[in-house]
Amino acid sequence: MGGPRGLSRSGMSRRGFLSAAALGAAGAATLGANGAAGARSRVRSQAPANGLPSPDSITVTDPAFLDAVQAASLLQSGALHPRELLDACLSRSTEFDGEIGGWIRIYPEMAYEAADAAAERLSQQSVSTNGPAPLVCGLPLALKDLFAVSGLPLTASSRVLEGNIAAGDSTAWRRLKDAGMVLLGHAHTDEFAIGVATEQVGNPWNTEFSPGGSSGGSAAVLAARFVPLATGTDTGGSLRLPASACGITSIKPTFGRCSVRGVIPLTWTRDHAGPMGRSVADAALMLGFMAGADPEDPCTAVGPAVPDGGYPLSAKGGPTPLSGKRFGVVRSDVDALPDATRVLFDDFLDLVRRLGGTTVDVKLPTMPADITTGDSAEMGSYHRQFQDRMGLYRLSRAPAAALAIGSLAVPSIDYMTAARNRLVYQHEYNRMFADNDLDAILVPGAKADGVKRLEIAGVSVFTGVMGNVGWANYTGAPAISTPAGRSAATGMPFGVQVGGRPWDESTLIEIVLELQAARPDWQEAPTVAPAPREIPRVQVTTPGAGPDPTNTTNVGFGFHFLPTTSTAAI
Repeated sequence: MGGPRGLSRSGMSRRGFLSAAALGAAGAATLGANGAAGARSRVRSQAPANGLPSPDSITVTDPAFLDAVQAASLLQSGALHPRELLDACLSRSTEFDGEIGGWIRIYPEMAYEAADAAAERLSQQSVSTNGPAPLVCGLPLALKDLFAVSGLPLTASSRVLEGNIAAGDSTAWRRLKDAGMVLLGHAHTDEFAIGVATEQVGNPWNTEFSPGGSSGGSAAVLAARFVPLATGTDTGGSLRLPASACGITSIKPTFGRCSVRGVIPLTWTRDHAGPMGRSVADAALMLGFMAGADPEDPCTAVGPAVPDGGYPLSAKGGPTPLSGKRFGVVRSDVDALPDATRVLFDDFLDLVRRLGGTTVDVKLPTMPADITTGDSAEMGSYHRQFQDRMGLYRLSRAPAAALAIGSLAVPSIDYMTAARNRLVYQHEYNRMFADNDLDAILVPGAKADGVKRLEIAGVSVFTGVMGNVGWANYTGAPAISTPAGRSAATGMPFGVQVGGRPWDESTLIEIVLELQAARPDWQEAPTVAPAPREIPRVQVTTPGAGPDPTNTTNVGFGFHFLPTTSTAAI
């Protein structure tokens, strides 16, 4: 695990920001080298509300190693300046990303402007006039290279979109920007989010291994402590598989909880946008600002509103906080695990039971054989615009793109039948919860005990070979991937999926908060060897022509998949 590494770009040691906070001195440091506007405001003594830790309880000495809720607490209290946090993240990224390669581009000029604006919102004068700043204000962020940012490149980590400039902001980024978050850069994705490898990125725990996909770059920059928060997408485990592989936490929310407007699609009726953090508190903090109704994405208007004040951020604690909770264990997946990860999963079940939870074996409903019929057609309807650029796809991804385009010849009745069977599957999933009186299900986060990068270069997210993940995409139900330790055989992280009923993110977050408080595997960080890298730096330019924010032809559908809580037989 890393520690303090010299001076921040402000000229102040990273250890110094805490000692300065303790003194409560006005303008404890002048942020000179990068032109901060004056000295920092006087530290405020009160602890932040809404479940953030007290600033006095935080002992981390390098700002890059602060998790999101710790950093938010220090930013809100005035003990940490947004520029100083950004300095630490940029410095660590350029010093260590050489072997990992998690970033595709960074935006320092834009980021420092946003950090200064966040500092103004966090200042005592602004707080006294306008009220408290949003809890995510000033936190650095990585966006998966599918989320549009007006005037910045958007390439889906593909040569196919080389030179593409976003025409507008994705709704998710607009929400986070409006809340004062600081965009540090775009992280790599498996090309167009098609696969589970993200083979151009090394896993920070061992760069010979895959960070998972398709949100592998987002998971890698989180695990390496380059940034405290990131966005990802999940069409077939693409938030959960990287979280398991890299030892971080992700929340795949209910389909429609977070808008996908302005996000390059893989399949419109399975794509979920969601937050990634080191802990579930980190991810839940960002979910509260990322989620909500968007008139440009009608699915987001269906479910209940985001809870007032956001999602819970702290565990209730006590000896048996999970008392009365029932957990379904998908036994067939557990029995198929390699020995080392089977031990980790069994230890996780022991933890659930020690905290008062009851476990029962369950069987997920059988996936209809034709359920993937629509996936290829939806993917093809997007990728057909690139038929004249097929030679620019990665060799590992070109066959999938070509097959998807060819699948547009599938008869429409086959597509409609598959959609009907998907609805049946949703009802059966809900009935499994009702029949067993479940609060959540527990599913291994991966089938394999770590995978080398090139071993899965051609594997699509639709195959399910890396983990049992499709149940959450086809039902639209929420799922959280939480770390469950590291394999004694490979040393690689392993995670557990905690799944629930549609629209019930709060229950899952509350459960995982207790589990992570009782056994904080998420706090372990990889030892990353110095490997300097000149990460491409880009400035904002003229936005693309649009009209879609992605500056691509994003036809979508006149109808959308909607999650249901019904258990009726159909």
